[in-house]
Amino acid sequence: MDTITVRKMEFEFSDEMDLVFIEHDPAFSFLFLGTWMLLPYLEPYLMRTMRTALEQIDNEALAHDLRQFCSQEGQHYQQHAKANDIILSLMPDAQRQTMQEKLSSIAAEYRSFTETKPLQWNLAYAEGFEAYTAAGARTQMELRVFDYMQDPIRDLMLWHIMEELEHRTVAYDAYQTLGNGYLYGLRVGLWAQRHFVGLGRQLADSMIDAFPELMAAHDAPQAHKIRKQHRTAYMRRTLKNLAGIYAPWYSPRNYALPPMYEEARTEYNQRAISTAA
Repeated sequence: MDTITVRKMEFEFSDEMDLVFIEHDPAFSFLFLGTWMLLPYLEPYLMRTMRTALEQIDNEALAHDLRQFCSQEGQHYQQHAKANDIILSLMPDAQRQTMQEKLSSIAAEYRSFTETKPLQWNLAYAEGFEAYTAAGARTQMELRVFDYMQDPIRDLMLWHIMEELEHRTVAYDAYQTLGNGYLYGLRVGLWAQRHFVGLGRQLADSMIDAFPELMAAHDAPQAHKIRKQHRTAYMRRTLKNLAGIYAPWYSPRNYALPPMYEEARTEYNQRAISTAA
């Protein structure tokens, strides 16, 4: 397993950044952005879950990984919160207020999970989410979707998903150590994935409503053709990568990582303000 490195990064976001950061595809761009708007609320929940698990872990290697996981996720949500602030500032007042209300409700829901759900449930949610995002991260790197994305959002995304793959075993190991077995984990994990995707789609729809002019600007035959090609390849590869995470013998240690993973690790190790392993 790779060393989990905490990289302190500094990304610059401005009100001039292009929200349609996926070439010719505003809807897919907004789906990613809407999903990522969850992260300043979801990732602190994951951190709370792992810190609670730490109190019951007597394996020092796993305890170290849990601490590194929390530190990485802390860096992630801070950078995404900065991007969220810019995105919200670009929305018309009515849509911005609606989005802020939705985000407040999401934050409260994740706090309620910590306060009312047992640790085994929260660990199963965390592992369901982490397995799902790792499968997506593999797809994105295997297909090199970053080659038709624009910075600074591309840069934030590549750094984040590289670290998702780097810490891919942590939630799995925590659930295997303290969880409630395969069937329970599968049931809660599937619920977690539907919950996460459902919230992301709600926020994406709000972004589409907020920026109709961006949707219209890419409504041309050539743009439709490019979108269809990209999305078809993406969905096929994602379904293939997702299929394996539900098997009883699944382990995130058992799949091969794409070459772009090591390329990204090298790049962000060099660019980080500081690193800690």
